[in-house]
Amino acid sequence: MSRRPRFTLVQLQYFVEAAETGSITVAAERLHASQSTLSSAIQRLEHELRCPLFVRHQARGVSLTPGGRELLARARDLLDRAAELAEVGRALQDEPAGTLRAGFFVTLAPFYLPEVLTRLQRSHPRIELDVLEADGTGLHAALRSGDCEVAVTYGLDIGEDMRFRTLVEVRPYALVSARHPVAGREVATLAELVQRPIVMLDLPETSRFMLGMLERAGARPSRILRTTNFETMRGLVAAGDGFAILNQRPQVISPRPGAAFAVTIADAEPVGIGILHVAGIPLHRRTTAFVDACRGAAEAIIGSGDARRS
Repeated sequence: MSRRPRFTLVQLQYFVEAAETGSITVAAERLHASQSTLSSAIQRLEHELRCPLFVRHQARGVSLTPGGRELLARARDLLDRAAELAEVGRALQDEPAGTLRAGFFVTLAPFYLPEVLTRLQRSHPRIELDVLEADGTGLHAALRSGDCEVAVTYGLDIGEDMRFRTLVEVRPYALVSARHPVAGREVATLAELVQRPIVMLDLPETSRFMLGMLERAGARPSRILRTTNFETMRGLVAAGDGFAILNQRPQVISPRPGAAFAVTIADAEPVGIGILHVAGIPLHRRTTAFVDACRGAAEAIIGSGDARRS
């Protein structure tokens, strides 16, 4: 296994400047460093490389050794590559272009991803979205590992190392079957809904939120059916006489046998939908463009009557 280099780019810069000027004194002046600092840095570089770079001529500057001449081109190449790396880093921060790794809470993706993608392609066609769909635990893990830069999720169970920016607050709805006692009504309470079984989307964050909301309202469900699939949940509601709680209002379907439709919950607690990212990492231009697209999508999807904008 190769030994990790211990020299620095600054030392290489001092070496290249001294080689090009033929003088430690002139090189120090050009680089706004003291002569002793530059001389010491070059000596440390020679020690690390185990190769003398210069022949020192008293009062007549310096000249390259054969080894120094060979290493000079490589040092210049390394400095050029470092400058290119710095330029790429600046571009990543400053230009709304390139690949953005974005996460979506699994139940939000069907509602938000198409609208966000359409808006982002229209406003910033040079941004390519790489999407991860996961629950809250998966999104947090992806953000912490760097597999994801930003996520659209609920404002639930936010870790101390994360920052959440609320886009909108939504009030949950109930999805009920045509045989539920509140079927055909516009509004119902949680106590009325739990007269029939609840079909629970069994994801950790949503389960805790829904069950906590029911408990605080003093509404104890008669039975809980659990599934981790959104479409299975809708199908179970439509096929039975139970209900489900959703944070996104589905399309209203006419109440016929086997159908399900939405009912506003009078005493439901609002929940925030927003942008999650790791604290302390500034958002670059790609991310801010993505946030703008998400904000526009939220306003279009939720509508002014269904959400409070933030």
